[in-house]
Parts: sequence; C-alpha cells; structure tokens
Amino acid sequence: MYSITLIVLSTFILVNAKNPCVHRDYGKGGTVCVCNATYCDTFDKIEKTSSGIITRFESNKNGLRFDKSLLKFKKQLNSFTQNNGKTIQINRNKTLQEIIGFGGAFTDAAAINIFSLKPQLSQRIINDYYSSDGLSYTMGRIPIGGSDFSTHKYTYDDLDKREDLELKKFNLTNEDLKYKIPLVKLALNVSSTIKLFGSPWSAPAWMKTNNDIAGKGSLKGDAGGPYYRSWAQYIVKFLNSYKSNGIEFWGLTVQNEPIDGQIPGFPFNAMGYTAEQERDFIAKDLGPTLKAANYGINRLKLMIIDDNRSSVNKWANVILNDSSSAQFVSGIAFHWYMNAASPPTELDKTYQQFPNYFILATEACEGWSPFETVKVSLGDWGRAETYAYDIITDLQHYTSGWIDWNLALDTTGGPNWAKNFVDSPVIVNSTANEYYRQPMFYSLAHFTKFLEPLSRRIQTTDTGTDQLQTIAFVTPNQSVVVIVLNRLNDTIPLTLVDPELGSVETNVPPHSLQTYVWYK
Repeated sequence: MYSITLIVLSTFILVNAKNPCVHRDYGKGGTVCVCNATYCDTFDKIEKTSSGIITRFESNKNGLRFDKSLLKFKKQLNSFTQNNGKTIQINRNKTLQEIIGFGGAFTDAAAINIFSLKPQLSQRIINDYYSSDGLSYTMGRIPIGGSDFSTHKYTYDDLDKREDLELKKFNLTNEDLKYKIPLVKLALNVSSTIKLFGSPWSAPAWMKTNNDIAGKGSLKGDAGGPYYRSWAQYIVKFLNSYKSNGIEFWGLTVQNEPIDGQIPGFPFNAMGYTAEQERDFIAKDLGPTLKAANYGINRLKLMIIDDNRSSVNKWANVILNDSSSAQFVSGIAFHWYMNAASPPTELDKTYQQFPNYFILATEACEGWSPFETVKVSLGDWGRAETYAYDIITDLQHYTSGWIDWNLALDTTGGPNWAKNFVDSPVIVNSTANEYYRQPMFYSLAHFTKFLEPLSRRIQTTDTGTDQLQTIAFVTPNQSVVVIVLNRLNDTIPLTLVDPELGSVETNVPPHSLQTYVWYK
C-alpha cells in the first residue's frame, strides 16, 4: 500500500519537546516515533509548580506527543458548565482505591526482540519503560515457563516426557537464562523497586489429562492428590530458581486464563480449572506449600482468576467466601479480552463484596481479535485511545493498576509459536536497527508517569457532557492529577474546579488525551 520511498519521505519532526519525536507515517491514522542508535525523543520533565499553576500534557491524533503547556487557576470558582462542555470539581478529601502500579510483561518474545538490537538500544527500550525519564513503570509480569509468545512449547520438566513427581529433572531453560532473566535484571538496574509477579501457562504434559502443554486439559486427579502437590512444588522451585539468580517476586497468579484450558481445540499453552478446582488447589496444595516455603501472604501476593472480567465476580465468590482458600489470597487479577461481554460494574460488585482484596488488570493488547487482519498497526491512534479508555474505565471501577502484555514485538507481532500475533507499544525492526514507539506508548505515559504507587483515586463531581472520559487522583506528594480522553471529532470545552484554588476553563481537542497536574 505504501512504498518504502513514500514512508521515508513522510518522516518529519514536530518541535515541541526537548528531543522531539521523529514521526513516521505508515498510513494507519497516526504516526510512530522512530528511535535508532543516534536519536530518540524524550519526555519533558514533570516539575512541581507553584500554587495555582497547572501543567498540562497532551498527545493527539494530529501528532502531539506529551506536549507540555501551563495554565493558571482563576480565584473565582466557576462551577457553570460551558456549552457542550464538561465541568470537573475535585474533592481531595474523598479518597478511593490505592494505586499499586503499572507495567508490562517480560515474555520470551519481548526479550528476543529487545536483545536483537545493539546493546545501547536494548538498554534504551528498558529505560523507556522503567526509568523516571521513560514511563516510570513499577511492575512486571513474568510467564512461568513458556507461553504462546515463545518460539516453541516448553515447561521446566518435560524434556523426556516421563513422569517426575519429585521434580528431579526440573531446570530453568535457555529462554530464562539467556533472555528473561537478563532482561529483568536490566530493568532492576534501572529501578530496584519493581513489583514482579509470575503467571503459569501450563504444567508439564505428563501432569495433565490431555498429555499436552497446549489445548484443553487440566491437572490429573484432584486437589490434594500427587499431581496437584507436585505442581505446587514446581511453582516453588520456579520462585527459588529465580531467587538464586537474584530475582525475587512480589506476587503470583494461580493460573493464566484458566478458562482457556476448558475450551475444546484451544490452540496454545493452557491449563484448565473451574473456580471450584482453583479454590481447592489453593486451599489444599498451593497455599500451604507457598507458606511452608516462606512465600506466605506477607511476602508473596497470591492473585486469583487472571482471566476475563466476566469471570471476576463468580470466581471471587467461590474462592473468597471459603476461608480455607481465602486465607492465602491477596488480590484478584483480570484481563481485558471480551470486555464487551461484561460491564465494568462487575468490578464494583466484587470490590463491594471483598474490599480487603485488591483488583489488578494483568493483561491487555491490541490486535488480539481473530477478526482483526492487521495485527501490528504502525501509528494507529485509535489503539492509543482504546488503551486510555480501558485504563480509565478500570480505574473508575476500583482497579489498582494496569499491566500491559509484551514489552516489545517485531513488525509481524511475534515471535509466537502459535501464530497468535498481536500489537505492542514498542515495535522492534532489528533489520534497520531501530524501534518504533507506537501511539499506545504515549497513551500509557499519561497514566504511568503521574500515578506512582500509593496514589489514590479521588471523588469528583462532574456535570455536562458524558462524551469525555475523565478520572482524578491525589499522589503521595499531594499533587492532583486529572486525566481526560476525547474520542470524538469535536473540541469539547472543559472546566476544572479545585475548591481550594479556583477554576480554569480550557478545551480538549478532537482525538486527544490530556493529563493535568497541579499542587496546592
């Protein structure tokens, strides 16, 4: 559709930031920012302003990327909504859920792509995500063994396919030692406080009813039996093996997408549980085994479900209403796929029933639907809006953080042994020794660079149009953060009201994402 010549000729620079984005248009409704060995754009600093001054950062479909400007509160309180506009009045004193963090996944595919570049660029991608000059990520998800985003199916005890209930043949693989562990260490060298959590995709084939790592299958026998006990020990061996390599975990999900393993013909790594089976596994095997190995609830945050939002309330009721399993659990994890089948009020209901357990969004990506023929859509602004909309929606409904899927993929959306290709905020082109920051990357920045851990959502009083998606927080350093998304083709007037400082009138341009930050 677009020749190489046209792509090169479409490269241009918008001079806004200290090191502005070098834009490249691939004809997907927006642009990527190109990074290579000699240049990459940088974010403007987020600096504390004097009382009454607002800093606004904006990214939009027309090419702004984290563009910085200043506004000033007027002393009078204008609570009247402009025509076709929206007014947001913040209430610092009414705080809601606490933020745990934001992050992405250290998959085999991400590590393979990042290390396919020269070391300088590999380090730069990690800095893009985990340094204070980048997205300021504070979390990371690590697959326990292989996933579909590996080059082949594998676990840590399946080389000769024979049963090994005592796990004498358990070993980390080349994927861990050459790729995942070195990549995680690069991140820990940038930020030593990253909350890492593991997620298993499948037990070894010999443990499973279908004798395969992929497809419909579950652990043989029942909770409390030899296979369940061995699987719990397998997870502890993984945690210990990473610890011996200098990596400790903050958390663990019981199973990635346990419903997948109940679907006939499911095409990649999976292991099935019903809610009742997961409850019993936690109560009889995993919880006691973790506790005995010094990975109890005070040290390791165990999360249930780790599947689509439609499962959250049912599974929480089954597992958390049973004291024998609930005693080992800290949180509830969910994914964004199939959100259309489940309203976010399911999260509200779950939070109200189980307020002592945090809720965390643990996987999302664009290009996942089998109906999408374009997996990697370079420069697609619509996908940036989808990310922002989902994050705002989750946070509005008591979610405490949001974890993206692969940190980086290649231009086809892989590697992926099952050909389940998807998109990523960073796309690596190793042939050209460059990578592309997708609009999704900047969409994430509007949240991750401001909402540090221990920030709290605050109540707002909103009037006017409901066509803007908005949310507000107070951070540990007492700044107020308001995030606003406009997915329409029209400019929408916006009035911000802080009863302690006054009000300000501004506008939200079409297809734009804005973050406002100010101090008392």
